[in-house]
Parts: sequence; structure tokens; C-alpha cells
Amino acid sequence: MKVSVLQQFLRSLLAPMESSEASAPTLAALQRACQGLEPFQDKDVADFAEFLTRAAAYEREGHWPSANPPIHGRIVDEPNAQEYARRLRTFLEREVPAGSPVPDEVRTEMTRLAKRLKSAQVKEIARELQVEDHIRGAKQGIEKIVFQITGQTLRGRRPRTARRAAADPAAIQHYAAELRELAGKDGLEQRVNEIVGSLSGSKLRALAQSLGATRKARRKPEWNQILLAALTEPQAQTRESARDTVKIERLAEIVAALKAKADGPDAPHDEIEAELRSLEEQMDRDEAVAVAQRMGVARVVDSRTEAIDEIRRKVFERKQPRESVAY
Repeated sequence: MKVSVLQQFLRSLLAPMESSEASAPTLAALQRACQGLEPFQDKDVADFAEFLTRAAAYEREGHWPSANPPIHGRIVDEPNAQEYARRLRTFLEREVPAGSPVPDEVRTEMTRLAKRLKSAQVKEIARELQVEDHIRGAKQGIEKIVFQITGQTLRGRRPRTARRAAADPAAIQHYAAELRELAGKDGLEQRVNEIVGSLSGSKLRALAQSLGATRKARRKPEWNQILLAALTEPQAQTRESARDTVKIERLAEIVAALKAKADGPDAPHDEIEAELRSLEEQMDRDEAVAVAQRMGVARVVDSRTEAIDEIRRKVFERKQPRESVAY
């Protein structure tokens, strides 16, 4: 039997528990358990049970992997730099409220992380998070990563400028409209150079996505070529993009309708869950990212999984509190 069957059984309990007026924390915990099984759907239940036994032993004895320790960890694994970056971003966005200083427990966790990771590992994670500044060591790298994601310093002082704060969607759309207007004109390359020089890596990534670019840059100068290429697509690609836009708009309308249904007092959550899962299967990475943006997701998402998670949070945001992520 696969873990997906166990996951389906747990989900089937939600409706009767809601009907019996189970408490909100109980329902939220059950929903969290269902989502926590998501990465293990294809495993056999016996293999998953063996994994949990090993994880419990590691947690009890403190034998964490030395190469890639977990962030605020529960589950023991060896994530690569890309996955580590995703987990670190999720952890910081969850634990550091917008505009607030870094809590002491997060500062302690980041200090512990800096001591366990090697400088080369932190540099690789920083590149995944578009931290462009030169990094001299693991401690400095973690500090710059925290500032990139939260706009706050680990030293407890609020920065004078929010130049690395999350991208403003309105400003990004303004830049995108300006560059589209210059497409095919003499001043395009110069203006792209100016914009690349003035924006941070995360904002450039959001701008590239709004222009339809799928490539990512590891170093800031690469954004020039990516933005210019997005603005000089052949006409055939433009027509294909128009067809994609129609599909994305249709998907966004369906998601918005599901959200409206989920916001109702007697929302049929099982039915909405089934419809949403069917809809997710129709979306590739770019479509999921575009739909997330149309649903008002402000932060930049890089992968299909991140986009789907954000869409789900939007659909069910009035049903349960924002869920934590176990590592």
C-alpha cells in the first residue's frame, strides 16, 4: 500500500469531523498531517514506517547529518543547495513577520546554522537565493541571506533602506510595461542596463517572469541578456505566448471561483480539494507561477511546487491559519 492511500484516508476524515464540529486546531492539525505526507506519496507504507523509525532515532540521539543539517529540523535528509535555499526562504518568511525585526529564536537558529555549514555550502545557497554580494564566510553569508529575504538584519537593527525587500508587484509591472514600449527601439539596451544596475536579483527575477522569461541568472550581468531576449522574441513565439495567456486566465478564473466557494460558511472542502488537485495536474511550472501571481501572491516563486503551495494557501486562507513547514 502506498502512502498516498493513507493520505487519502486522512483527508476523508475531514468532512465528518467538520460536521461533528471538531475544533479548528484539530482540523488544522489533520490537514497539516495530510500535507506533510505529500513528499512521500509514492513510497510504500512499510518503507515510510522504516524511515520514521530512523528519523526518531536520529532525533533522540542527536545524530544529524554533518554536511547538510536541517533547518529548525524534524526530518533528517541531505538536501541539495536548491532545496536548502527553498527551505530557508520558507522558514524565514514564516518566522519573520513583514516589517518586524528578526525574533531571538530565529537569530539563534541562524547562528547554529552558520556554525554547522561550510563557507562553500553557504555561498552555493546564497547563489540560489540571488544574493549577489561577495561572501567571505558562512556567518556573513547567512547574515546576507537573511537580509535578502526579510529586509532585516540578524544584529537586531533595522536597515536604513529596504533596497533588498520583496519586490513591489506594481513597480515590477511598471518596468515591464516600459521595456515592452521600448522593444525594437534604439534605447532598449541602454534602459535594460540601467534597470539591471538599479534592481536587486529578486526584483530582476520578478521582472523577467513578468516578461515571460523562463531562464534564471546566477550572476547579475546575465540578466541583461535574459531581459533582452524576452523582449526580442520572434512573432511566432509571441502568438504562442498569447495562447498561453488565454489558458492562464482561464485557470486563474477557475482558482478564483474555488476560493470564493471555499470562503463560504458551509464550503464543501472535500469537493474543492478534489477540483483543485485536478486543476493542479493541468498546470506546468510557468502556468502555476502565473496563476499564483494573478491570485495576488506578492513574493517571487521559483518552482511549480512553490507556486501550487501559494495557490492552495490563497484558496483556503480563511479555512485555517497559515501552516508551518516541518523540516
